Amino acid sequence: MAPPSPFRRSVTGRVSIVAHRGVSATAPENTMAAFRLAAEVGCDLIEFDVHLTKDDELVVIHDDTLGRTTNGHGHVRDHTLTEIRALRVSHPNPVYSSERVPSLDEVMIWARGAGVTLSLEIKQPAPVGGRPKYPRITERVADLLTAHAMAERTLVHSFDHPTVLEMRGLLPNLATAVNYGGGTFTDPLVLGAAADASGIGGWWAWVSAAVCDAAHRRQMHAHAWGMAEPPDPDAVALLVRAGVDSLDTPDPRILRPILAALT
Repeated sequence: MAPPSPFRRSVTGRVSIVAHRGVSATAPENTMAAFRLAAEVGCDLIEFDVHLTKDDELVVIHDDTLGRTTNGHGHVRDHTLTEIRALRVSHPNPVYSSERVPSLDEVMIWARGAGVTLSLEIKQPAPVGGRPKYPRITERVADLLTAHAMAERTLVHSFDHPTVLEMRGLLPNLATAVNYGGGTFTDPLVLGAAADASGIGGWWAWVSAAVCDAAHRRQMHAHAWGMAEPPDPDAVALLVRAGVDSLDTPDPRILRPILAALT
């Protein structure tokens, strides 16, 4: 059974700020530059995404293809880590021209030394594409979390809910969450309960007081993602009043004063 979430507002004493793909408003998303900037400006968690390479290495990139964020082409799964590391990260600011796609191992080594908390989303290929799920990706993530002593400082989540359930079996005390798009459910926690998750992460417009209250009664956290940038202070206020525990943003420097004004 999932342990109580450490990311509830009743535990942290505040609405947690999650740097979405690092400070991706300034630096290239999901790069060490974006993560270091997140640590520098201050946030509660640094969020990023993980895929599996051709040689079964864990790599930090959002899409399952390379074209949007690098000068490469094709699927992540069809390239080795060495091949992906040789690519340039796409960004208009030349100051980031040396940035590369990091491995999860690289991020873990840095995070442990920097003392930051991570929000790690495990990606799986979309079923409509017909590509198979990543073999043993949960075991590989669990192994790295254990090797780097980061399990207690990492939230693992996914839109692939069986993946979340697998993580519970591998690391019983790990904080986990299921992600979903939207909808009003008869039981707002049915998705999280089925995956034995510690929390839920919903599209912000569907994270209501009823959802937050139900989550808190089960000692789960409720996270809201996907707000437009810059965030609307009125929308942030609605979510805070609803009881949301955390919000993501590509720039914590903008969200922080909005939250501060509500306290």
